[in-house]
Formats: sequence, C-alpha cells, structure tokens
Amino acid sequence: MSRVSNDAGDSDITKFLDRTDVVSPPLKKPKIDPDLDSEAKAKVKRKVDVKVDVGMRILRKGDWDDPEYKRQRDIFEEQFESSEGYDVDWDKLDFNFPAVRFEWASGLSARHTNLELLNLLLETAIEEENEENGTDIEFVKYVSANVLGVQGFLFYITFWAKDLSSPDPEPKLYQAKVRKFADEIDVSEFRLRPTQE
Repeated sequence: MSRVSNDAGDSDITKFLDRTDVVSPPLKKPKIDPDLDSEAKAKVKRKVDVKVDVGMRILRKGDWDDPEYKRQRDIFEEQFESSEGYDVDWDKLDFNFPAVRFEWASGLSARHTNLELLNLLLETAIEEENEENGTDIEFVKYVSANVLGVQGFLFYITFWAKDLSSPDPEPKLYQAKVRKFADEIDVSEFRLRPTQE
C-alpha cells in the first residue's frame, strides 16, 4: 500500500518532467550609455603598460659534481652579486638558479597574470617614488626583471622612464627592487641605474 496521498497531487508526477509548455523569457540586454562608457574609459589612464617577450625556457637541474654547473653557477653568482640582482646574462646559463628571469617564471600571483603583476609592481614603485621625492616620473619602456623566491617574491626590475619635473626630461634607465608577499607590495629601492649616475 502506498503512503503517498493522491490528494496532494503526487499521483501524476510525470507532469513536472514535461517541460515543453514552459517558455523562458528572453534574456535582457544591459543598458549601456555610450557617452558614459567613453567617459569611463577616458578616466582610466594606465601609467604603466609593459610589453614583454614571453618565450619560456626549460632549465636543467644542477648537480654539484658537474663542472659545467659549477662554471655556470660561478657566472650567475658573480653577475647577480655585482649588479645587486638586476643584470644577469641569462643567455649564457642553462641551469636553474635561485633567481630566474621574469619571463620564465610561473605562478607568481594567484590573482594576476605575470604581466598584470609586473604592471602593478612598476606602478606602485613609480607612485611611491613620486610621492616621497616630489618627482613626476613616467614609465616609458620595460627592459628586464629578475625574480628571487623569498618570503613571497623579490623583483629586480630595470626600465626606461622620464622625470617630467626635471629640467632634462629625457628617458633614463631606472631600477626598482620590489617585494611582493600575499597582498603586500614593498618597494625597498628605486634608483637610476648606477652606470648612468
């Protein structure tokens, strides 16, 4: 004997499975004011728009007994130390070292692509420099960046920029050391590239 009451309308359950008589209303299109849209776009001015060559490269794992690894590690350490992290000739290196060229790095941020992250780091560094020193530095062109895994990541970024507040607003090479950890961005160094000072 069935416990389902026919009075509740459960006797013909197939009625609910037949969806041929249900018609969905058409999807609504959002109202867009073309004048507002163009005004909003005009207000969004990006100070930094980095263009990078994203050629990936597979690096070999080093073996301390391998003389070629030792030779390349010596080159890496000398270049990294003498340039304070900014300039490493990666074309001469085939092994994975503590730092890596920015373009070869992956998984630097859960929220941003590497390019978006680089834009954010450069914008933050330039804005801080302008606020702290009364300059009007404007980004011109990305040159290179190295990434070192620390608590978060430490970026050694070299780029062309011009100081519009100086009597000579010609583009010059700048370098910024920026650390990213979770949602924190800390600019520890912003300078002209030493060979230009």
